[in-house]
Amino acid sequence: MPIKFGNDDLIRERHFLVTKIEKKLTKSGDEYVDMELADKEGVTVGKIWNNALPRCQFEINKVVELNGKVQEYRGAQSLIVDNCQIVNSEDPGNFMPTVPTLVFDIETVGKKFEDLDEKEQDYLLNNLEKMEEDKEMAKTKTALYSIFGMVAAIGCFNPDTQKGVVLVISDKEFVPEDEKFEYKIFKNEAGLLEEFWKIAKNYEKFVTYNGDSFDFPYLIIRSGINRVKVSIEKGKYNDNFIDLQNKIRQNHGFKLEMLCKAFGIENPKGQGVDGSEVTGLYYRGEINRIADYVARDAKATTELYLLWKEFMSGQII
Repeated sequence: MPIKFGNDDLIRERHFLVTKIEKKLTKSGDEYVDMELADKEGVTVGKIWNNALPRCQFEINKVVELNGKVQEYRGAQSLIVDNCQIVNSEDPGNFMPTVPTLVFDIETVGKKFEDLDEKEQDYLLNNLEKMEEDKEMAKTKTALYSIFGMVAAIGCFNPDTQKGVVLVISDKEFVPEDEKFEYKIFKNEAGLLEEFWKIAKNYEKFVTYNGDSFDFPYLIIRSGINRVKVSIEKGKYNDNFIDLQNKIRQNHGFKLEMLCKAFGIENPKGQGVDGSEVTGLYYRGEINRIADYVARDAKATTELYLLWKEFMSGQII
């Protein structure tokens, strides 16, 4: 996230972390340096021209105190450095910019099996759920498939502000179980999805549990069915989309509630609700229980993410 400067802003005795250094030559053969500078607000480009190099002390992954002026050239801003020196007393870890992060979880509701036509029933039982020996149980799993289900609620939580929002389809208002959340009510799935993608545009990093396989593709397919434009799409190799099920994994992976128990996090299913019950709750009109459950899921995923980030994420080698 770029640091917001005004053109011609004077920078005096401001501290930055040097994250990149690139030595270059002008057309006339004079040496100059481009640096990437970071602090809690974001990153910016620092430029040290040849005449200022003797007055500058800098090193990658070191904090510097610098003076300079912000200038714009061809639509891009640079911080032109007059002088700088390394500040050894500063911890570089305090200068890493905060990346706007959204942790989210979705809850889905399926059509009743008897409301599917004959071809759809056959496809569910003999293709999607062909490994399920109990066919009556298979009939209850329509919510797992975006072509037979819909997104009924989305729980979103910001780990930096410790505030969240639940988007939920309902015909009535209700009070959040957790004061850290606000609830937004929508009449239909299209309105809920439009609001989610609007929120997503404000973030750069996204955290889920099983989001690679379930949440992201489900949201995208349902958006297409509802003719709602998505605002972001997950790349195959992108560190800004974190699926904790993949990060905290052994053999075939763990259920979220078991990881919560192992790490001492309150189990989001501890109050008697899990994903398999959401469809039944929806048709019985117990929407408040769905909203409270997805909020607990988003909050538990956030706690797990913060533990992973502090203790289990390292340099990838």
